[in-house]
Amino acid sequence: MSSTSPTDPPAKPPRLRRYVVRALFAVACLATLIVAFFIEEKIRGRAAWRGYETEAKARGVKLDFADYLPPQIPDAENFASIPLFDEAFRASDANQSIQTFAKFEPYYYQRLPKSNDPVKQERIDLATRQKFFVEAKLLPAAGDNAAADVLKALDSFAAQLAQLREAGTRPHCHFPIHWEKGYDAMLPHTQILHTSATFFALSLSAHLALGDSAAAYADFQDGLRLTTATFEEPGLITSLVRLGIATAMENAVWGGLAGRQWAEPELQKIETDLAALDWFKDYRFAMCSERGLMNLVTDMLIAHPGSLHVLGRDNFPEKYEFRSYPAGWLYRDKVRANHFFDEMLTRIEPEQRSYFGARSFPSSPGDSMTLPKRLCDVLFPLLSPVNVAALKDVEKRYIQAATVTDLARLACALERCRLARGAFPQALSELTPDFLASLPAEIVNGEPYRYRRTGDGRFVLYSVGPDLRDDGGVIDPRHRFSKQHDWVWCYPAP
Repeated sequence: MSSTSPTDPPAKPPRLRRYVVRALFAVACLATLIVAFFIEEKIRGRAAWRGYETEAKARGVKLDFADYLPPQIPDAENFASIPLFDEAFRASDANQSIQTFAKFEPYYYQRLPKSNDPVKQERIDLATRQKFFVEAKLLPAAGDNAAADVLKALDSFAAQLAQLREAGTRPHCHFPIHWEKGYDAMLPHTQILHTSATFFALSLSAHLALGDSAAAYADFQDGLRLTTATFEEPGLITSLVRLGIATAMENAVWGGLAGRQWAEPELQKIETDLAALDWFKDYRFAMCSERGLMNLVTDMLIAHPGSLHVLGRDNFPEKYEFRSYPAGWLYRDKVRANHFFDEMLTRIEPEQRSYFGARSFPSSPGDSMTLPKRLCDVLFPLLSPVNVAALKDVEKRYIQAATVTDLARLACALERCRLARGAFPQALSELTPDFLASLPAEIVNGEPYRYRRTGDGRFVLYSVGPDLRDDGGVIDPRHRFSKQHDWVWCYPAP
């Protein structure tokens, strides 16, 4: 018989049960707040992007990566449609090693001596290359003529280089890159272009050593076409490869000028070829197309939050969990990064060939945030560190490339003047109109390039560089070209 009276109050639920109910209610409230926060952030972020997108497109800005992809091109007109590249992309798609230059290539990258170094006033040592090719078993033994031996070794790659020579005459370029993979897209053609340019530059030096200026110019033209043929290929990676190829060929020209090995007809043609390079236009295309690629990758992440692989294999570990990152923050990252590109692009005006280096660099998208930097790196890990950090250096590399091209043109004209008149001129103004239609101005300030003759039959030609300070054209051999105070073109004593 129960001792509880019908009039007694009901028993209280156990304490544990009360805690569980309260905890579940708190969790439900928190989940509701989180969902509401994500929804609100997505709405606000998407609205911010649409507002920027409308304003930018009204200015004529192309924001979609598809706008920078070349259309489908007939194979006969496509630089990229040759067996050399087809094999490389098939191997890349199959996760196989790329052996464009047979089994020599891995050995080459590790052991082949570096090219000439104008900063250290060092020309290509063909005897060193001859010794290397014997060790690489591309020559049975060293002969009496190092230049002839180098050309014989390069004959091992005649078929591959012949394909590139023929392809260089085609008017368009479209590589079969899987851009749908974002930054994880493989670019096997860049390795081929880099290696081939090195071989063309080496062949050029060997032909000059044998006194064949015409054959050396053909090598120069073949190498430079690796640059000009890829001007339609979007993205920063290929653009930086273009800069590297042009530098390799201009360094080879420097070596021939230092040895006074070029003939006048070839010098005139080299100057004409270099004058056609428009690094300002290429910079704008590279930056704008990289912006488009960044927008494409961001859209992929918004649509599929777990697709972190599109950021590239080396940027984040596979275990990094990204699904909890609010889509609204991605939209805002996208707006901030696009503003960064807008500001960077105002520093260079291709049509007027003007560089506005006095304008302050824009801050990176994360720098303007009020959060502590470490917390900012956690909350906004994508566009700020991955896509933007190196862009300031890219600008300098392009300004440097445009400067070196100007200096190479002037150097060719100076050598033509010496061949015609027996001595270098007293001033650059004497080069016009016989050797140059007009004198290029310094990229960094619009002033004439600095020039002086030296007492040992040489000259010093230079730009004051980005610090705008004239340091007399002095070279510090401890530092590479980009770290010099003045950007200098000069020769060792003949």
